[in-house]
Amino acid sequence: METRKILVADDDHIEKESLATILQREGYETITAGDGKEALEKIESSLPDLVLTDLKMPYLNGLELLTEIKSKYPDIEVIIITGYATVESAINAMKVGAIDYISKPFNVEEVKIIIRKTLEQKGLREENVQLKKQLKEHYRFRNIIGSSHEIQEVIRILKKVINGMSPVMITGEEGTGKELLAKTLHFNSPRKDRPFVTLNCGAFEAEQLDEQIFGSPTGKGVLEQANRGSLFMDEIENLPLNLQVRLLECMKDKELKIPWKNKAVPLDIRFITATTEDLGRETETGRFREDLYYRLTVIPIHIPPLRERREDIPLLINHFLKTLNEEHGKNIHALSSEALDFLMKYNWQGNITELHNVIERAVILTEGNEITLDVFPVRLNEVREEEILAIPKIPAAGIHLKEEVEKFETKLINHALKRTNGVITLAAEMLKLKRTTLVEKTKRLKDVIRV
Repeated sequence: METRKILVADDDHIEKESLATILQREGYETITAGDGKEALEKIESSLPDLVLTDLKMPYLNGLELLTEIKSKYPDIEVIIITGYATVESAINAMKVGAIDYISKPFNVEEVKIIIRKTLEQKGLREENVQLKKQLKEHYRFRNIIGSSHEIQEVIRILKKVINGMSPVMITGEEGTGKELLAKTLHFNSPRKDRPFVTLNCGAFEAEQLDEQIFGSPTGKGVLEQANRGSLFMDEIENLPLNLQVRLLECMKDKELKIPWKNKAVPLDIRFITATTEDLGRETETGRFREDLYYRLTVIPIHIPPLRERREDIPLLINHFLKTLNEEHGKNIHALSSEALDFLMKYNWQGNITELHNVIERAVILTEGNEITLDVFPVRLNEVREEEILAIPKIPAAGIHLKEEVEKFETKLINHALKRTNGVITLAAEMLKLKRTTLVEKTKRLKDVIRV
């Protein structure tokens, strides 16, 4: 951790050097100044984290120095230390921005505690600022990975609605990145410096959801927390009908009634919701209110499953490799052709989340700089064998039936031969064929495993 820098300003040379020595022993870097003018010059050149200043000094007194610091360097904390303490001077110092006011003679241990707490709080504020910067950087459009037509269409719609207030509903299977899309929408919008609050409606019982959304006498709900910002409600299909009515009322009236306070709070919220279900069908069955459905789906955005945009898989893998290499201290830059082919053909029921988890496991287990097929989970191989035998979709341009039948027959034979470790007799029994028939087929068909 970086050493914190403290400037001590006091026209009493002995007290100034004594305090500086004490702080040095505590591990701080110290700078000293004999008056307010010198202190300001040293602040400009060294930018300390904290200034301890006497109140009465020549050229520029402590209060004037404090005023200058807060005007030019608002992030520098200032503690006033004085032998001429009065209530009025303490109030004035606090109004201008002093973090604390200490009277001489002071208890050294108490001063150490005040300084430590001041710098800890400053550190937390700096971490929060840095985190916000990282969030803004992380949720830029370039972090929505994909060159497919489907994902580019998602980005196109997102850019069109980014500056508006209209509610957005994001649909897609589990693991497609609905929350990432919601955060991208918020952190690229004019509301990026305001609250982004999330609520998973599937994570709470009905009674708990009531308090989570609308609040209680003991705490604010997400509607109040997200005011002037964005509210992301995931798994919105789990919202009970009685709460749907109340949410609709809040959206219509743009206010939240708080009965225990006997008042109503005006609401200014961008609503972003997400679901894995077909809410249009849910309205037909009466499980979801039609009026709320239409109010929430002003801007619908659908994220297609990964298996429908396979050309994005290599881009996602490269992105994951970069971040996981940094996280795990690895230098893996590629996948073997067999490993990549495997991942391109896998069905990815868990979508991007599943792909990330598979790549993370592979990165951890790989010892060289290339991921090979053997590091993938056995379960993945078993699932893939079933998927290989699946009937292909018929494209709009049509297919050659004879060729597809031969391909499917080849897959079945290869699957049987793998299961029987290449024993023709056992494979033939599995396929309900004569041994001689299977031998002939292995000679005739292309891409059959030769035994």
